[in-house]
Amino acid sequence: MPTQIQKLEAHAAHLLDAFIQLRERYAMLEPMLFSKTVTRERGSGQQARGFRVLKHSLFLSCAQDIAKLTLDDDEKTPSLSNLVHALTDATVQTVLRERFAIWKIPSIEEETELEVIEALRRMEQREETERRSQFDQLYCEATDLWAQLSTSKTLKAFRTVRDKVSAHTEVKFAIDKYQFVDVGTLGIKWSDLRTTIERMQKLVELVGLLIRNAGFAWDILDDQLAKASQGFWASPPADC
Repeated sequence: MPTQIQKLEAHAAHLLDAFIQLRERYAMLEPMLFSKTVTRERGSGQQARGFRVLKHSLFLSCAQDIAKLTLDDDEKTPSLSNLVHALTDATVQTVLRERFAIWKIPSIEEETELEVIEALRRMEQREETERRSQFDQLYCEATDLWAQLSTSKTLKAFRTVRDKVSAHTEVKFAIDKYQFVDVGTLGIKWSDLRTTIERMQKLVELVGLLIRNAGFAWDILDDQLAKASQGFWASPPADC
């Protein structure tokens, strides 16, 4: 059976993968929301209905991903809620802090001069102390960010979209008839998608550092997604 730490590492890795998929979907959606060129060239005429269907589907998919990757609390789910909660365990913190702090430096084993070995060990101990302090700072940052995000009205609204519109279809009796839940009444703005995803990204990064001691090249992903989106929404050649 995998250990608790191994499970956390696997969940953190899969959370990153799932978040990247969310980023990919949003990269396709964003021009439909904010690009006047895209909406003018693709959102009118014979393409208008398909454009609306695609935009609505991508919005619901992004909203559902936001909700599940943040708030799902099933023990088998790789979510920010589960991982941040796991990090509050003192024993887990101790193990991860030591893994974060202690690096194996081959040069010590290769040295034969006792004075050099002792100097390297003192240097290594100082660096380990600094890394333990860095771990604690990252942990505090993660818990603070999670406290802000998890209690936000916007995240609650995305959860409502997931629970009552996208993953499940709820109708309620209002004004003498049954109606679907109106997403427009939840107070979600198009810009809330981008803002929430940006806040999630910082937390995904922090969780990766704390649990896996691994970062991620977000700038490269940004460039890849920008090119993919531009390539998809670029105007077709005139002779097409």
